Amino acid sequence: MKCLVLVWFLWTLLLQIVHAQLANNGTGLICKPFGTCEPCPDDALHEPFCQPFGNRRLMHCVPAPSAATTASEHATATAPVVSPGSTDPETRPTAPWRGETLGWESCGRIVEKERADFYEFFACNLFLAIVSIAVVLARSKRLQAIQARQLAARIGLVRGNPGGWTNG
Repeated sequence: MKCLVLVWFLWTLLLQIVHAQLANNGTGLICKPFGTCEPCPDDALHEPFCQPFGNRRLMHCVPAPSAATTASEHATATAPVVSPGSTDPETRPTAPWRGETLGWESCGRIVEKERADFYEFFACNLFLAIVSIAVVLARSKRLQAIQARQLAARIGLVRGNPGGWTNG
C-alpha cells in the first residue's frame, strides 16, 4: 500500500513539473496548436521547428496574463475583432485576435505519409520477390534441361526425331 501511495505521489509530482515546463516556455506567450502536422517546405527544412522529422504544425500564441494585467484588460486585448454591420454571430467573419502571434512547432511523423511509405516499401519488396522467384524458377528449369542433355549424351541417347528418343 505504501508503494502504491509513493508511486501515485511521484506520478502527480512528475505531471506537475511537466505541466509547469509546458506552461512556462520563456516567451510570455500561451500557444495552442492549430491544424494538423504538415511537411515543411524545402527552404525551411533547416529551421528548428522542422526537426527531426521535417514536419511542422501551426501555433496560435497570445500573450500570457501577468499579475500586473487584470482579467478584463487581457480579455479586451485578445477579443476577436468582428466586421461592423454583421448582426448574426454565426455568419459574421472574424479577423485574427489582437496580440495574436503565429508560430510553428515541431511535430512527429505524419501517419498518412508513413502509411503510404510503408505500402510503397511493401509493394517494392513484393515486386522484387516475385521477380526473384521467377528468375530462380527459370534458371532451375534451364539447369534441369542442361543436366538431362548431359545425362542423355553420357548414356548414348540421342534425339533422332522430334517425337522421341532413339539409341544412337
